Amino acid sequence: LNEAYKISKDKNMPLFLDFTGYTCTNCRYMEINIFEDSDVKSLFDNFILVKLYTDGKDKKHREYRDLEIDRFQTAALPFYVVLNPDDEVIMTFPGYDPNVNNFKDFLNSALEIYNNSK
Repeated sequence: LNEAYKISKDKNMPLFLDFTGYTCTNCRYMEINIFEDSDVKSLFDNFILVKLYTDGKDKKHREYRDLEIDRFQTAALPFYVVLNPDDEVIMTFPGYDPNVNNFKDFLNSALEIYNNSK
């Protein structure tokens, strides 16, 4: 995560945080059915992508879980956040949604807000 913040600043690109889990069925659905859409893949090129697993046993997994709960008041998986390089929230997406157009709208809106704020 720290490396992603550095890259985001260096490249002046927003971060896309993907709070996910090893055992999360809805996360796999989004990855297979939504993230693989050609438009979504193209949109992802405009973000620094970060997967944060919250259900593992390592210290970093607990830290990611605490980050999601403390900062975003949810433990839901999946949960998506777009941040600017200064760690300010641009938008969040509440997770599982089988409608790819809703996810594309989210990414496009986040990019528009980010680009208008520069």
